[in-house]
Amino acid sequence: MLHFLLAAAFPALLLATSPEPVRLSSTWPPAGPPILFEIKGLGNGYSSPLIASDRLYVTGETDSTGYLFSFDLKGKLIWKIPYGKEWTIQFPGPRSDPSVVDDLIYLTTGHGYILCLERQTGKKRWLVNMVNDLGGVVPTFGYSIPAIFDGDKLFCSPGGEKNNVVALDRFTGKLIWSSPGKGETAGYGTPLLIILQDRKILVTSSEFFILGLDASTGQLLWSYELAFKGEVPCNTPLFDRKNIYWIAGPGNGAVAAKLSPGGDEISVAWKNPLFDTFFGDFIHIGDHLYGSSDALRQYLSVNPADGTISDSLSFGIGSITRAGDMMIAYNQRGQVGLIRPEEGNMTLVSSYRVTKGTKEHFSHPVFHEGILFIRHGDVLLAFNLVANEQK
Repeated sequence: MLHFLLAAAFPALLLATSPEPVRLSSTWPPAGPPILFEIKGLGNGYSSPLIASDRLYVTGETDSTGYLFSFDLKGKLIWKIPYGKEWTIQFPGPRSDPSVVDDLIYLTTGHGYILCLERQTGKKRWLVNMVNDLGGVVPTFGYSIPAIFDGDKLFCSPGGEKNNVVALDRFTGKLIWSSPGKGETAGYGTPLLIILQDRKILVTSSEFFILGLDASTGQLLWSYELAFKGEVPCNTPLFDRKNIYWIAGPGNGAVAAKLSPGGDEISVAWKNPLFDTFFGDFIHIGDHLYGSSDALRQYLSVNPADGTISDSLSFGIGSITRAGDMMIAYNQRGQVGLIRPEEGNMTLVSSYRVTKGTKEHFSHPVFHEGILFIRHGDVLLAFNLVANEQK
């Protein structure tokens, strides 16, 4: 049960969006688009790179030690620092992407350490252990939720009965508020911060619940209990100003829940058990949701109005990300596909297979200004997707 690997998580995708449209090449050679650079020696890991300004950050594990790497955007190493013990049990290596706010970078390790470092130098500012300092309980496959932020607050999920979900001061690591949640171990998916007129809501997951908390106080506003208790939620929820969408994997599938104007209640609008991506995430483009289905072993487009399936594409299962008005799927067989979405219809424009790297194809792809970054274990590849006339 590989429920921990929401690796190319929210912070990376948020920062890795091209500010201007880039016309992508519509035809890739069988070996794939040109490789701009290749980085070897990252060690084990399922985290994805984070692009922040003129730097690229990525983590890896070698001989049980975690390392944070800083590169320029041409793949040149600027520095590499050890940050402590990293996960070496099931599927060794970091699970969570780095997060950057201003001049600080934040890491969450598989064993539950949260570190705040100076972004330019990697120098440590503070460290909190979610187990020893906050009474947390390590999830089966290690801590995987990256830090997310609201102003000076950093949200994290130690799990356990007391400090189940907490807000820390992002400058000091000191506790601001704590919520007992449902007393379970943490989920694996990146939380969502919803900003309403009079309230901010943190939507996160624990082992068998989706939770909605007041981001200012930690008050539990509402919860949704999963019907199937075999898997733990791994995907980032989405919000379209009316409904919250989440996918909780095989056995639970996708749910749309209408959020009340004040944010203190939800009501289920629809469920689709076949839209059940495990840890590949899903996206919203135009008037449809897109992601893979473990049950059907295909990529799907789903109408967010009623949850019905509009189209399917035989491309296995895996992760998905947006690239301008196109989509990029990276399946667990190592195939990368450029997909054109048109009112719910999906067309596979071109594809190739990633042949370099190690272990499973679980890390999420990151698209940034015409470059596709794919981390495959020990290797990070940067592919040029820009059409010839724009190069």
